[in-house]
Amino acid sequence: MQYVYEETTSLDERCYQTFDLTPEILMEHAGAALARAVKKKLTCKKSALFVCGMGNNGADGIVAARLLHGAYTVSLYLPFELKSELAKLQLERAKKVGVVVVDELIDADVYVDALFGAGLNRALDDFTCKLLETLNAKKGYKIACDIPSGILSDLTLSSVIFYANETITMGALKLGLLNDTVKDAIGDIKVANLGIARSQYETPSPNFLLRKSDLVLPLRIKKNANKGTFGHVAIVQGSKEGAAQLAGMGAFHFGAGLVTLIGEKPKKLPIYLMNSETLPKNANVIVAGMGLEMPFDEAALKALLLSNDVPLVIDASLSYHPLMGEIIASKKPVVLTPHPKEFSAILELTCKEKISVEMIQANRFKYAKRFSLAFPHVVLVLKGANTIIAHKGELFINTYGTQALAKGGSGDVLSGMIGALIAQGYTPKDAAISGSLAHALVSRKFTCNNFALTPIDICKGLKWL
Repeated sequence: MQYVYEETTSLDERCYQTFDLTPEILMEHAGAALARAVKKKLTCKKSALFVCGMGNNGADGIVAARLLHGAYTVSLYLPFELKSELAKLQLERAKKVGVVVVDELIDADVYVDALFGAGLNRALDDFTCKLLETLNAKKGYKIACDIPSGILSDLTLSSVIFYANETITMGALKLGLLNDTVKDAIGDIKVANLGIARSQYETPSPNFLLRKSDLVLPLRIKKNANKGTFGHVAIVQGSKEGAAQLAGMGAFHFGAGLVTLIGEKPKKLPIYLMNSETLPKNANVIVAGMGLEMPFDEAALKALLLSNDVPLVIDASLSYHPLMGEIIASKKPVVLTPHPKEFSAILELTCKEKISVEMIQANRFKYAKRFSLAFPHVVLVLKGANTIIAHKGELFINTYGTQALAKGGSGDVLSGMIGALIAQGYTPKDAAISGSLAHALVSRKFTCNNFALTPIDICKGLKWL
């Protein structure tokens, strides 16, 4: 895992006070990192245009232009009067070595956005929006310095943002780079060293970016084992029985020793899945909600879910039902796996807040963290382009999911996978993290195209992890 921060100004200040590193030292290292990224895209016949703002982000771009000048064709475009004293100093240095300053946007092979960085705290004016629109329309390779311009410090967006092929973020990862709404705008993210090891620059944070190495597969170490050793997953079957079957397949393929669908026996059932009208006595987890179309027997379902101490994984239709409030109030260990619309319904049922899907998507981290603090016994898996696992105020962000997963049934498989890990002894939080990672990484192994992946392909793909 890697730490992620809402802001890094405090980390810079710590460098000044603790390590006697000056802002200018950090700036030189930021500019050098940016220059290295630009250099990889240049040859002697190619050119780069640095579009620099009035503050220290602009100064980083000016430093990079100075470092590349002489070996490569670079120019500066400064659409605003400089306000930062360091930016003024860096411009003087750049001019003395001969860096060309142009008074309008010119064509180039590489465009560098060094306008605002992560400290932007206001909506952009019309001139800046038109500038970004013009840059976005250019054909060259685009690099953002620290964070694409238009992403505000409160993690909301201006009406226009810069679309980068690559973002060189300074010192540490920022939450603003990991929201669903900017996934198409940030490109590849690289963290620049600012003159001190990243481990020393960073301090502990409650926000984490998940890495592939954080996946803990349910490998079977114990040799003296039987099917009961690896847990029993019970899945509530609704009127749309295919959803429960997909969840059951996900659970079975992800290591559960036994999987039982609770409800009427369907006409067709994979031979490795069992069926029962009641909860098996040895069930280790109950997975419910998928395919559970209303109306259904509320009293029977409530008894099934709440008259025992078996952990729950809740998805889909139950997100909209008043029973959700009782599930949360029961204080049972629960994993919720909603998409944004389902999460909006959950917030209304449990917190009495009417939050639109659009507002959730614009503030995913805020609402996920607030919910996790209000209900510390619940693990929230907020699905999306970047899935968030929230627990007790900590956020674990999974960026590996692809658009190939945007299919009906993918979420059913994920719920079954998380249930399988809980049945095998994982904590709900660890099950949510590893289940989400495995689910996403399987989608990346499907490389022939990104439109034909099916939920059954996900189940089958687990064997290759």
